[in-house]
Amino acid sequence: MRPIMRLGRGFVRLEIDIWVSLARAITRRPDTDGGTPIRYAGAESAVLWAFLVVSAIEIPAVHFLIPWAPVRLVALVLGVWGVLWMLGMIAAHHVYPHVLTRECLRVRHLRRTRLDIALTDVRAVRHELRAYDGGKSVQLSGVDGKTAAVVVGSSTNVRVELIEPRAFTTPHGDHTVSAVAFWADDPGTAVSSIRAAIAGDRTGA
Repeated sequence: MRPIMRLGRGFVRLEIDIWVSLARAITRRPDTDGGTPIRYAGAESAVLWAFLVVSAIEIPAVHFLIPWAPVRLVALVLGVWGVLWMLGMIAAHHVYPHVLTRECLRVRHLRRTRLDIALTDVRAVRHELRAYDGGKSVQLSGVDGKTAAVVVGSSTNVRVELIEPRAFTTPHGDHTVSAVAFWADDPGTAVSSIRAAIAGDRTGA
C-alpha cells in the first residue's frame, strides 16, 4: 500500500507543479530570484514540442472518428487537458532554470529539484559530458556514488566539485555527495560564468 501511496502523492505533486509552472509562464514570472539564469530546456524541447503537436492533432481527429457525442465530449476534455499539461511541462523547463548569483549556484530540474551550492563551497567547475541510464531526475554516479547528477535528456555536461562533501535533499531522498553534475544548454558559457562568480566572490571576501 505504501508504494502505491507514494506513487499517488508523486502524481499529485507533479500535477500541481505543471499548473503552477504554466501560471508562472503566462504571468512571465520565472523563478530566478534576481540571479542569472542558466538554461537547460533545449535538451528536451524538441521532444516535448513533438508530443504537444501530436496531442493537438489528436483533438479534431478523435472528434471526427468517434460517432457518439458523450464519448466525443470526454475525448475533447482529455485532449484539451493533455495539450495544457504539455504546455505546462514545457513552461516548467523555462521558468525554473538553474540560477547563478554572486553567492550561490542553484541547480534545478523543473519545480521540485533544487540544489543550492554556495560559491564558497566550490573547489572546481568544468565542462564534462556524461550520459546516464534510468528515468530519475537526480541520480548518484561515480565509482563511490558521490556525485549527484541532475539529469536532463539522459545527460549532464557541467561538473561542480565541492571542497568537502555535503548533504542535499532531493525528490529521491537525501544524499551526501562531493560533486554535482548538471545539464546546461551552453556549458561553455555556464562554466565561464560560474568561475567568474567564484573569483569575484573570493576576491570580495
